[in-house]
Amino acid sequence: MSSALKNTFYTVSGLSSTDNSVKALISINPAHDVFKGHFPQMPVVPGVCQLQIIKDILEEVSGTSLMMTNGDNIKFTGMILPDKNPNVNLEMTYTKNETGFIVDAKLFFEETVFTKHKGKYKILN
Repeated sequence: MSSALKNTFYTVSGLSSTDNSVKALISINPAHDVFKGHFPQMPVVPGVCQLQIIKDILEEVSGTSLMMTNGDNIKFTGMILPDKNPNVNLEMTYTKNETGFIVDAKLFFEETVFTKHKGKYKILN
């Protein structure tokens, strides 16, 4: 369940959860090697990394290993620039069914929404 990104690319500065929701404060490491290629002149958090953060947090609060099976609706509505936005908020609601989770999540800071994600995750263990 441990992600290669957690504690190197990002850290979780705060986390609270209930039976079907999560709020987290995520701190991005602007010195991480991923930004050397994405992009050296203007570092941007890759969309795949944003989705990995969402999955990692859901795995942490659910205590399960997961695989995204459907990205029903994924919208990248703003760029996370680690030099300008090293901290982002995650809010997620989810429901559990017989095979996994149905998720509605967003990454944002103040009034700026960077990512909206609705999807399904299958439990692997």
